[in-house]
Order: sequence, then structure tokens, then C-alpha cells
Amino acid sequence: MRMTDEKNMKRMGLDPANVISFGGGWVNHRAPEALREIYLEICSDPKTFHEVGAYPPTPGLRTCREQLARLEEDLFGMDVGEENVLVSQSSTQLTHDIFRTIANPGDCVVLLDPTYANYYGQVLSSLGHYNGSNRPEAEVAYLRVFDPESWSFMPDVDLTISELEDIFKERNPKAMLIPSPDNPTGQVVSDKFVEAAMELCEENDAYLILDYAYKNQCFLETTPSYFSWSPSEYENLIMIYSNSKWARGLGRRMGWIMGAENVLTGLSQMLNYSLLCGDNFHQQAMAEFLDRTISNGSLKVYLNETNETYKEAARVTVDAIEKYTDARSLVPQGGIYTVAELGGGSETFVMDVMKNTGVLLVPGIGFGESTRSGVRISYGPLVEDMTKIEEGMERVGNYLDEK
Repeated sequence: MRMTDEKNMKRMGLDPANVISFGGGWVNHRAPEALREIYLEICSDPKTFHEVGAYPPTPGLRTCREQLARLEEDLFGMDVGEENVLVSQSSTQLTHDIFRTIANPGDCVVLLDPTYANYYGQVLSSLGHYNGSNRPEAEVAYLRVFDPESWSFMPDVDLTISELEDIFKERNPKAMLIPSPDNPTGQVVSDKFVEAAMELCEENDAYLILDYAYKNQCFLETTPSYFSWSPSEYENLIMIYSNSKWARGLGRRMGWIMGAENVLTGLSQMLNYSLLCGDNFHQQAMAEFLDRTISNGSLKVYLNETNETYKEAARVTVDAIEKYTDARSLVPQGGIYTVAELGGGSETFVMDVMKNTGVLLVPGIGFGESTRSGVRISYGPLVEDMTKIEEGMERVGNYLDEK
């Protein structure tokens, strides 16, 4: 985000208007028009506008929780009730508070390598402890799921499961966090692996946390079976959701958790001390939006059209990488990212590309040791103008040819 600041670009001698960013972790399609209209309705009615200024319950508005449960049932056939849903400010805030609810400082958390860059900091800020030094440390066990030699995601699932079993034996983790579709690789984690991870968590009194930020942006014709898992069936399962990506609500901060009732009770108590409650305005709007659009079928139409757009952007991106750089990359199965084997992936390389081409990439090392030799490329910000994807990769390719 700092790299895309206009002042920073100008200091580098770049015209911000000519910069093409593949660095953004955000989507850029239009939010549902029906949602915008509901916000207008709320604001135009003095009584309703007054009501949304009140505190909602700490676990969230019942109507909103009911509709979010209905959403999962409608899209994925999940058997879930409002008692298994808690709504709050954002998935980022909820991830932090979930760690504080289910674990103690010094407890180990399993993260994938590579994975979303924020996770380590969230574990550190919530569970960090002093271990013979003046600086807090986070107990993280990294499970490698990307092979830089073959440039592939989890090429041997059985081997990866075996390595996860070793981590549970040696480190006794309290939780494991898996995003699917994945950031930064754009891959959907297999049923076989998630089922094995769930079994290990159940056997070892640990929690499996699934980050579903991109769940509604899955490109596979058949979604994984775990997308339908019910929190009433798995007491050790916690699912994190957000409206940021599929509803383009990045700045309208709202996140929710689905899990067993005892987990949500503990989380609700934690929220009383940290945030108190989420935003009433957004919950009211989301509840009404889901009620209308699930009922008339327009939500599925919107999600399908959006998915097709991002699937096409993914294809354009992978084709442009191959055409202009001849680098290896992964074909995204969902989300807004791929990783490409470009320039050794170092920060120096990324800075050189930025200064000489006006194209922003993100070093792979920011997501894990296994992607050190590559870069993460996000097509999310460019989905409304895919010609920029081709132009950006052409600039990078020309620069590499000159070097």
C-alpha cells in the first residue's frame, strides 16, 4: 500500500497516472447495485437512519446473522443456524480476536508456506511472548505447500499430510489457519488435505481455521466438499468470512465468524473488551440486501457474472506472463492472485522494475520462503480494464529483455 502512495511514486520520478499496479490485494468490480440502493433507502428515511445509530448486540444483529446463514445454505448447501454466526467489524479484527479466544501466549499456530503476509503479525500481536529476549516472538510452525522446483502447489498431498502430522507430534499446535482460495497462489486447497487437517485438529484438541475471504470467488466447476461443512458437525472448526471481496465492501468493514456455539460465546466475551460491537449500519444493509437478492435469485446471477470476470482476468494474466516473460506461473483456481517466477523475486528486482517500467509487483518472500524466487501478481485492481494487465506484463517483459 505504501508503494502505491502517490508521493512515493513521485519521489521515484514516476507519473502516478502511468503506474500499473499488480500489488493490490483488493478487488475492483462494482458492488451490487441493489446494495447501494439499500444504503440510499436507509439514509433517506430519518427513522431508519436514527435506528442504525444504535448499538447492535455484540454477536451482531440477529437478522443479519440469519441472512448470512441463509447465504451459505443457498450457495453451498451448508446446514447452519444464526446461533453459529457472529458478526463484527472485519475479518482482520476477528482473526486477531479468535487467536486470543482459543489460545494462550506462546501457543503454536500452523501457517502455510506461502500464505497471507498478515497472518504472522496477527499471531504475534495476539499470542506473542517473550522467550529469553526483549522482543516478543510468535510460535509459528510453517508447513511448505509450494514446490519452487516444479513451481506447483502441493504436488504431493500425501507427503504434505505426513509433514503436517510431524508438526502436530513435535509442536503440539493449538490452531491451524488455511486460506482457500489461497493468497498468494490463487489455489484451492484439496478436500483430501483439509480433511486430514481437520482430523488432526480433532485428535489433538486444536482448531482448524478456514479463511474464506475468497470463497465466493472460486473458479472450479465443482467446489470442495469442505465448503459445505457445518459448524454444528465440527466443534473444532472455525470459518472466517468477509464482504470485502465478493461484495466489493473493502472499506465498508464487516466480517463474520461461523463456528460452534461455545467458540462464539468465548469470542463474544472477548469482543466485549476489545471492540464491543460491529457497525450497525452495515449489518442492517447486508441483512436487507441478502433477504431480497437470495429470494429473487439475483445474488447468484451477480456472483456468477463476477466470477466469470475474474476468471477471465486470471486467464489474461497467465497468458500475458507467458507471452512477454516466458516465466512459470500458476493458473488461479479462485481469488485474485498468481505467483510467477520472475527476476529472483527480490525486493531489489521489484524496485528496479517499478522505477524503470512503472509496474508494481510484490516480492514472493513476503509470503514465505518457498516463493522467494518469485513475485505475487494481483489482477484484482485491473479487472475493470484488462488491457492494463497486458500492457503491464509487456513493460516488464521489455525491461527484462533489455537487461
